[in-house]
Amino acid sequence: MRLAFSLRFPITTSLRRFSSQESPLVNLRNTSKYVSIKPVTDLRTSSAAEFVASPNSKLQSLIWHTPLQNVLITKKPWTPTTREAMVEFITHIHDSYPEINIILQPDAAEEIAQDFTSPLNQDPSRPHVLYSGTTEEIVSRTDLLVTLGGDGTILHGVSMFGNNQVPPVLAFSLGTLGFLLPFDFKEYKGVFEKVIRSRAKCLHRTRLQCHFIKNGTTKPIVTHAMNDIFLHRGNSPHLANLDIFIDGEYLTRTIADGVTLSTPTGSTAYSLSAGGSIVSPLVPAILLTPICPRSLSFRPLILPHSSHIKIKVSSKMNQKNLSNVVNLSIDGVPQHDLQIGDEIHVINEVGTIYVDGTQLPTLAKNSNGEENQTLKKRESKNSGIYCVAKSENDWTRGINELLGFNSGFRFIRRSKDN
Repeated sequence: MRLAFSLRFPITTSLRRFSSQESPLVNLRNTSKYVSIKPVTDLRTSSAAEFVASPNSKLQSLIWHTPLQNVLITKKPWTPTTREAMVEFITHIHDSYPEINIILQPDAAEEIAQDFTSPLNQDPSRPHVLYSGTTEEIVSRTDLLVTLGGDGTILHGVSMFGNNQVPPVLAFSLGTLGFLLPFDFKEYKGVFEKVIRSRAKCLHRTRLQCHFIKNGTTKPIVTHAMNDIFLHRGNSPHLANLDIFIDGEYLTRTIADGVTLSTPTGSTAYSLSAGGSIVSPLVPAILLTPICPRSLSFRPLILPHSSHIKIKVSSKMNQKNLSNVVNLSIDGVPQHDLQIGDEIHVINEVGTIYVDGTQLPTLAKNSNGEENQTLKKRESKNSGIYCVAKSENDWTRGINELLGFNSGFRFIRRSKDN
């Protein structure tokens, strides 16, 4: 998703952290007379959209059976451009769609509270109303996610929803490059009108599900990845020793800097830098790409999206007591470190985990302990991420414009003075 040569730093969007029990509204310094910040718990719970496929299109229609009401807006933090854009966008929605509620994270609400210079319709009794709260409260009430910035902003916005269903994503570019940014911000009025009137089209992108299992425990820690899952040796002077299994079958032991597991969306990020293929988001696949392997015979793999990939941290044959710490990051955010014996299981969001050749369902079960087929169908339909698209050719255009795909080399003649 992000450019292959971009730096991969942890995504940080807030200068303060709030616990799930602490109300962040208490900490907001809201002194603007034109803004009123209210608890997001005042709003109704989220209403899911429907996505209708067409046999003649790669995209799906975005349909609201219940009117869109709650819009979460995220932006690249503490940048003047996105700050001005957020105020302009919110003002337009308040003026044109008074039935729409704007939700912001606490840090964003505090950042822009002073930037509103007039009340609604110049009526002093009508301030701009913004809603905020904890991440859990925001997630449960969001109908639509709007991002202002680059691909990193989208990754952050999606990560807020964790293991929950992600609402439709409408992304606007503000001078940054990225494969998920089909719309320039100057188009926001017309694009938002199409979204709210159920005239927009969406591209479906898959997510990976990562089950982290600590050695000696049975309860996994489950997280999701829109882009990639990256195992690497970090600052260790030793190469990582990783045993890799596909659908319960042993594949290989790799000695390398690490490996990355990517969605097709993430194929243009770290995987591409490591020599992996560029894969269209319409291809149902999981990419397994080694990072600087010692053996040159271990090459990047493109696996079916139904695959279950297990990676276990191992030790060298003659160095059983040597510490082999492996760092784990998901969509650029550091996770738990892995020790010898720890393992991760990676599947598509609606995939299946194999243990000793037996398929284990990863979906929830009903009260009788039996797999709920209705739930399975519903989760399969609502899995992944639906991104509002401009046309069916957004991805092809991105390959040409952002990567300069198959462009010729440019030779610049140095001046004799240099």
